[in-house]
Amino acid sequence: MKMKQQTQMNKIEWREVELGSKDYFEIISSGIREFAKEKDYLSTESVQGTKIEKVECKITYQDRPSRANMQPVLNSTWFAKMKSTVKVYSFSNKNKEDIDKYILSTGFAGVKFWEDVSSDYVKLFFLTRRFNEEKDKLSTGSTQSGINNSFISRIKIPLPFSNNKPDLKEQERIVRILEKAEKLKERGKNAEELLDEYLKSVFNEMFYNKGFPIEKLENVVSPEKNSLKRGPFGGSLKKDIFVKEGFKVYEQQNAIYKNMKRGEYYITSQKYKEMIDFSVKPGDFIISCSGTMGKIALIPEGSPQGVINQALLKITLDNTKIANSYFKFLFENEQIQNHLFNVSHGSGISNFPPMSFIRNLEVLLPPLPLQQKFAKIVEQVEKMKENIKKTKTNSEELFNSLMQKAFRGELVR
Repeated sequence: MKMKQQTQMNKIEWREVELGSKDYFEIISSGIREFAKEKDYLSTESVQGTKIEKVECKITYQDRPSRANMQPVLNSTWFAKMKSTVKVYSFSNKNKEDIDKYILSTGFAGVKFWEDVSSDYVKLFFLTRRFNEEKDKLSTGSTQSGINNSFISRIKIPLPFSNNKPDLKEQERIVRILEKAEKLKERGKNAEELLDEYLKSVFNEMFYNKGFPIEKLENVVSPEKNSLKRGPFGGSLKKDIFVKEGFKVYEQQNAIYKNMKRGEYYITSQKYKEMIDFSVKPGDFIISCSGTMGKIALIPEGSPQGVINQALLKITLDNTKIANSYFKFLFENEQIQNHLFNVSHGSGISNFPPMSFIRNLEVLLPPLPLQQKFAKIVEQVEKMKENIKKTKTNSEELFNSLMQKAFRGELVR
């Protein structure tokens, strides 16, 4: 199996930058350029969420409402100034034609940015709870409360920097991940599914197409004996040797359901000593090898001592080279899973490829610190999953939480 080579990334530093910082932004003042013929006037009622739903009216330069006085420009993002109102629209290279088509209401505030800032990144930030809470806090006015330009300039936006300037590629990476999560939310995915898909997106963005080296699996397992071991074949685990209590016999269902408490087969301490080559401990991976093939689970701390049966593969990694969380996601990736099934054997039930193939399985090996960063992301997401189980968090609330974390640099790189 061939994997694409990948290149090293620059170190990312996160900074809080005020929207009033003229090195990166310009808050657009009211006033429009004279134009011929007609244009479409967009009031704040014209935009719902991030989409134009209707045109308020057609206008000419001479005959227009007094509020039709904001000029859209390239690389600008606009938001409704009113308190408790979330409406955002961007003008970028993706919709250049809109710039000459529309005039906006003074109910919108516009922020122009330079070429190393992404319009989609700014748009997503303007949709966050953090930005809108800050906007509402700074809004003034008794009848219709809204924010003015002087207060907008004080709001800070988190930006990823590299080489002392905003990192456009990192912004675009965050946008791609969040947009995928947003699509899942809109399709009605439940919160846990959305988190799983989100992690896959983050994994792909961090590790694929970056020029990282490739190693054989046998070169990243632990140097200790039997760190890459298939379960025993033959009659060493016949049912007549099982006892009610003792050392656990790990089965396929433990890997398939990622639950080490399932199963009811045990062996004596004497039998365990005889089968010590097949023993597993916390931190080892077990992988299902027959039928429901290729399911992987990490044996967590506190799990009982035991051995694997004939339908499992055990892997103990060298964690000075490869992180467990990284390897699990790599192994679950479609590229490896499809490859395993393509070379599996068996007429009725699929069986795992021979050990010679497994030892030579190609593993993408990014720098360990980058793997460990991903491991921290996984840890955060797993905590979010636990919280979901305790609460009635829906995909909308979860997406908002993901947005907040992404703009703090917590869920990417």
